[in-house]
Amino acid sequence: MRWILILFLLFFSTSLFAQSNKNVLILNSYHKGFELTDTIINNIEKVFYPYEDININILYMDSKQIHSRAYVDSLRDLYSIQLKNRKYDLIITIDRFAYHFAVKSYKGLFHGEPPILFTGVEEVSQELTKVYGVEAKINGIIRDLSIEDNIKLIQKVMPRLKKLYILNDRSENGNESSPFIRKAILNVKDKIEIEYLRDDTLEEFKEYFSTFKKDEAILFVRYTNDRSGEFYKTNEISFAINSFKLPVFVTDTLFMDKGAIGGKVISIEKMGLKTGRKALKILYDRIALPDVETNEAFEYIFDAKKLKDFNIILPANLQNIKLINAPIGFFDKYRTLINSVFLISPFLIVIIFGLVQALYSKQQTARQLQERIEFDKALLNAINSPIFWQDKNGVILDTNVKFCQLVELPCGALQGHTLNKFFHNYPQVRRIINYLEQFNAGNLEDSQITIRNRKGEKRIYFIHQASYQSSPSMSGVVTIFTDITKEKEAAVEKAKQTQYMIQQTKLAEIGEVFSSIAHQWKSPLVAITALAQDLFYSQERSEKEEESYHINNIMTQVQYMTNTINDFQDFIIPSKEKTNFDVHNMIKSMLNIVRHNMKYNYVDVQINVTPETNLMVYGYENEFMQAILNIVHNAKDALLQNSEKNRHITINLYNKHDSLLIDIIDNGPGISKEAVDKIFVQYFSTKEQGHGIGLYMTKLIIEDKMGGKIKFKHLHDGSCFRIKLKSVQGK
Repeated sequence: MRWILILFLLFFSTSLFAQSNKNVLILNSYHKGFELTDTIINNIEKVFYPYEDININILYMDSKQIHSRAYVDSLRDLYSIQLKNRKYDLIITIDRFAYHFAVKSYKGLFHGEPPILFTGVEEVSQELTKVYGVEAKINGIIRDLSIEDNIKLIQKVMPRLKKLYILNDRSENGNESSPFIRKAILNVKDKIEIEYLRDDTLEEFKEYFSTFKKDEAILFVRYTNDRSGEFYKTNEISFAINSFKLPVFVTDTLFMDKGAIGGKVISIEKMGLKTGRKALKILYDRIALPDVETNEAFEYIFDAKKLKDFNIILPANLQNIKLINAPIGFFDKYRTLINSVFLISPFLIVIIFGLVQALYSKQQTARQLQERIEFDKALLNAINSPIFWQDKNGVILDTNVKFCQLVELPCGALQGHTLNKFFHNYPQVRRIINYLEQFNAGNLEDSQITIRNRKGEKRIYFIHQASYQSSPSMSGVVTIFTDITKEKEAAVEKAKQTQYMIQQTKLAEIGEVFSSIAHQWKSPLVAITALAQDLFYSQERSEKEEESYHINNIMTQVQYMTNTINDFQDFIIPSKEKTNFDVHNMIKSMLNIVRHNMKYNYVDVQINVTPETNLMVYGYENEFMQAILNIVHNAKDALLQNSEKNRHITINLYNKHDSLLIDIIDNGPGISKEAVDKIFVQYFSTKEQGHGIGLYMTKLIIEDKMGGKIKFKHLHDGSCFRIKLKSVQGK
């Protein structure tokens, strides 16, 4: 009986202890590592730290990376499993996405109807809370970015301001801020010019703001996502802001000391502390619920170094300003020493003079050293080749700007680290490491590498390494990437031109031979015509009537042979100069040459021309006919695998914008996926007896000689070659 009583007491005391604990769920809209929300959460935890009875659970929702409806549904399903047997005393939502998720999922997700405390939200809809029946559960701190006050502040700081750029992305938070921004713009549009930017990328901003413009400034509200939805890390945004040649004002402390000049800012740290203190009041029933207030923890913060860089002097009537990076004066720096010196000044006069001289010499040496460092850095950054230094342990000592651009990292992030530190998170660094391993192993052909940047631009580099030793203990390797893209492109272009000239020479030679043959054939054809006429007129009238049918057939065939020879002779001789010509007529002339070949192979060829199509292009007529003939000939060969009643080639001609499009479609078996990427490559052929020159020459003629485009695409029941040429006006 005693043991039963002891077990009961233990169970009862444990239950009381469990009931006394306060369980808090924090829903973070974003991922771990996002500086803004991490700062808020860290400061909430600072407030909670002395309270041992508070248990915290944090869920990261990662809405910066993905935020579709399906993703929200998946999160709701996942959390319903995770939180099924958990009861919370308070739900804290960080930023807009988490707040909306908590409101809409409240009834089915959270047990015990805990209150919701939001923070970091700029606007709260009472209608939304009423729709989901949670208006009595909502508490929070509204984040006021004070857009209008910041614009007025910028006008005070820069009284001659002519133009202000406001940067705000198209995220959900950006859309929430936009009405406040537009309202503020209306109030000052008659005083200064304002350009509201929402759709550019950071790279475009860096280019756009790469030049200093007097009396212009930037108000940076936020820009964590570009127009395509791509998420930017805080360090990427800081690097961009730091590169802008205009003063950048901000609305919160996130980018202070990271390139921003300052402003009337919200302290992210204080917002977190305030949220934590409000959470304590809710947990311990110290305030009446619901309770929503606006954050007013504003500070006037400016970066002294940035003010100096842009030659901006703060007005005297600006009160309660906090300066960061302010230079430390000589007396402040050496206050203790000066006090001591004054106490013992009768004994240290000589030492004072010596100290002053030493300090002066030190400053001179430091200035000269700094000037030399700046000169060396400017010299290295002027070099167009990416360069970096490593010590014997592989630690990067320094780089130039071109190398930082190559690996798509800020230069400051590289120094003092090995490349391997960035291997997993940065694809360009990973490629560089792999190439260098191949280079050092002697497996890299011609010591050359090919790298594409984010825009898809391809660059070719030649790798060269040299060892150095500045002292017995200091040694390492300098790696240089020489950009040889233009040289390689010139070599490829030269090869194309050479091949084209060879082909043109062959065609010219064939044309001369055929001209000789045609000339020799025309004389017998004329003779046959004359003999047939003589025979006809030398006979009696009755015989003439009987033989007229055969004579007419002979004359028709002779005329056809003469026309065919003329067509071949015109076609085989390369065009000497570009002219305006009708594509429809050229295609009909080409088909007339191969008419019998198509007929005997049971291939049906149709030409469809959209009404009012401009068929005139500028280029080489005969070469164009040759290009079309190559495609049609290949289509005919492919159609031989079909039955004789199912062989069709359709040529569609139509305009799109200012271009003429030519679709050559066949219902053949198509081209394998493995061969599609190679069909325009020289000497590659899918036919056993093919030479691999036809489609290569076709692409060369269409793209290099006529400035057009050609591409291949699979159809459901065949293949299509699409040629795009610039239309011109002409007869």
